[in-house]
Amino acid sequence: MNSLYRLHRILVVLIVGLLALSGCKPQVPSRYIQPDDMEDILYDYYLAQAMANRSDNPAFNQTLYYRAVLQKHGVSEAEFDSSLVYYYTHADRLGKIYSKLSDRMNVEAT
Repeated sequence: MNSLYRLHRILVVLIVGLLALSGCKPQVPSRYIQPDDMEDILYDYYLAQAMANRSDNPAFNQTLYYRAVLQKHGVSEAEFDSSLVYYYTHADRLGKIYSKLSDRMNVEAT
């Protein structure tokens, strides 16, 4: 009986451990812009870039539009830059963002 109880406890601990590990996905540290927010910012950034390139003064307008995008999302240039560096060093996460961004732009284009 004692060995059966011990086996039961071991199985419960293993199952709980496996469930805990399977539920733990690597998260983006909170000091960086989170993936969904980064996708939204990049979407607006690329739209702004396209609008600026069609204007009479693309370089000037691109700077204005870039700042407007960051202001719209309540993000400073430093926060955006450091988050972009983070995502560049985690290419798998950046790839997921750009994949969703590409799908989003394709839907908008059609």
